[in-house]
Amino acid sequence: MTQIVPLSSEKHLNIKLTHSSDYTRFAKEHLIPVLAREIPNLAAEFPIVFVKNTENGQFLPVAMMGIKPDTNLYCQSTEWSSPVTPLGFNNAPLSIAKTPEKDDKVIVCIDEDSPMISQEAGSRLFTDSGEKTEYLTARTNSLLDVAAMHQQTQGMCQYLAQKNLLNPQQLTLKLDNQQQNININGVYVIDDDSFNAISDEDFLELKNKGLLPIIYAHRASLNQLSRLIAKQNQHDSSQ
Repeated sequence: MTQIVPLSSEKHLNIKLTHSSDYTRFAKEHLIPVLAREIPNLAAEFPIVFVKNTENGQFLPVAMMGIKPDTNLYCQSTEWSSPVTPLGFNNAPLSIAKTPEKDDKVIVCIDEDSPMISQEAGSRLFTDSGEKTEYLTARTNSLLDVAAMHQQTQGMCQYLAQKNLLNPQQLTLKLDNQQQNININGVYVIDDDSFNAISDEDFLELKNKGLLPIIYAHRASLNQLSRLIAKQNQHDSSQ
């Protein structure tokens, strides 16, 4: 359960925030949205694919953390087992939202039901006089940076789609305890055929936009499917 409300010095003057690497709140989300800038880092651990929003047609990069829907293999326990972590995992319990009055203005919100909220331990958000602490200022700036990177990610996905580089791919996986293969549909990848078919001019444009490292990381990350299969087999055998 979440109770997300605007952050205010009147209501939240004395609360403190603690840090936690307990990400079990994502235990049932096997596809985690990621930002373009973090793909080269996350690709060392997770398969990175693209999914398409059926309502608006926009693409989004996601890290695959599970093979079966509703099971995030990395978030079943309170211990985070990966050396890399998506940036979005550490935003909680804070978030930002656009105000209904002005599209360019945002407010900081807080999840009042978060276990990271404390009255005793942690970092305060406001001083006794109601001013923002340095900690809150740093957290707010981090949220704004992530929001900007999210816009950049949307622009990248739109550009890749315009260049016909994102193609649907059926992922066929075999698990130890199942005789039949598992077919995963609804994912998009930059495959060999589409990437090799781009013109020299488009390749140079990808290079100038700084997208080649991201594309290469995405393509290499698909080799991490074997790691995911191994984790799924281990998870199934422990049930």
